[in-house]
Amino acid sequence: MANSSLKRDGAPLTDNEKLIIINVYNYFSGARSIGTDHQSLPLRKHVAEVLGIAESTVGKVVTDWNKHNDGTFTPHEVLGRPKSQPDKNISELLRTKILNSNKIAEKVSTLILRQYLSEHGYTLSKWKLLRTLRALGYYYGQGERRNILHESPNNVAFRCRYLCFRFANLEGNNNVPCCPEVFLDESYCHLHHISRNTWVPHQGVVLTPRHGPLVVIFGAIIVFRNGSSNKLHGELVPNSVHIWDLTIKPPGNRGRKRNDAEEWSDIPDVVKGANITPNQIDYHGNFNAEIFENLFTTLCETIYEKYGSVNIHMDGARYHKRRVESIPTSSTKKQEIIDWLIAHDIEFSDELRRPELLELVQMNKEKVPFACVKIAERRALKYAKEYRETDEYAQLIEEDFDDYDDSDDDE
Repeated sequence: MANSSLKRDGAPLTDNEKLIIINVYNYFSGARSIGTDHQSLPLRKHVAEVLGIAESTVGKVVTDWNKHNDGTFTPHEVLGRPKSQPDKNISELLRTKILNSNKIAEKVSTLILRQYLSEHGYTLSKWKLLRTLRALGYYYGQGERRNILHESPNNVAFRCRYLCFRFANLEGNNNVPCCPEVFLDESYCHLHHISRNTWVPHQGVVLTPRHGPLVVIFGAIIVFRNGSSNKLHGELVPNSVHIWDLTIKPPGNRGRKRNDAEEWSDIPDVVKGANITPNQIDYHGNFNAEIFENLFTTLCETIYEKYGSVNIHMDGARYHKRRVESIPTSSTKKQEIIDWLIAHDIEFSDELRRPELLELVQMNKEKVPFACVKIAERRALKYAKEYRETDEYAQLIEEDFDDYDDSDDDE
């Protein structure tokens, strides 16, 4: 243990560390003078072995100590070229450019920054610019605009376990009937879709996502075993993909033909009648339960006619999780909570208070099915299985999960 007490990474010794060497040296020197040290090693070598340092280091420290003879050491001199600090004007230009670009979600790359500096009379090589950005505390990444729960260890582990189980099902290894797997999702794409990575300061925030023309996408893919070759096969479910531009407006009342009349005719009828105010940020504001359930009903009909019984997977977006009846919440009156429990044949004591009654509701709310499950059952599908990116392993209660899923980002 003593041999590792002063092991260093090559940095100069501090004055306190040098003083330790002097104290050990004086201790062994005094022990030898009174005859209690029976070591045959030279004094400096003995000190070096005890402290785990080089013998030459002991000699230099002792010599420097004796040279001053005033309880101090020679101050350490930094060798080599001193580190240059970034030019103040360049630093200000970079900070302004990066901050403004992140506010409006413009792409920021090394090439763009070099061109920007060149326009202001500063020519920097790629490597010098990188050194400057690092010195200013910037890194190239996504910033704080994702929900960290997406990549938490529990969620990652659950996704891996979930997917392994689903593919084992397709192999027929789970002792359950082998069924095709349908994966349903919504997404979006901007006309000027850009990389999510940008130059941001440490603990920095990318304030807004990209604005601009946006299209919304709804679709489903199916994975199954091909009957003739028994090979794993995947394809888009026929007529399941719907893509529409949010900026397309309905025909006017004057009877004049619009330039986008053909595009308007391709939009699903339920979307035309939804009267949703276009949201140019992402697709979440352009979907509701009515739109989803209408498209999902048509999808189920197509799946049953072509593939028969399947397992359907979807994420936990709010419009996927509309229940066929409302469930009491923390704002519900106590008597309404009691009526709900009685209607679902849930036994409880008359002495329970409102918070305890709400706990009973949370424990039994699964008795109220999701609307999408009822739709799938009506269409003779096996079941609609909600694929959540969390379960009991993630230690999230239902309310936490709702907030978490609404922040989903599908760039």
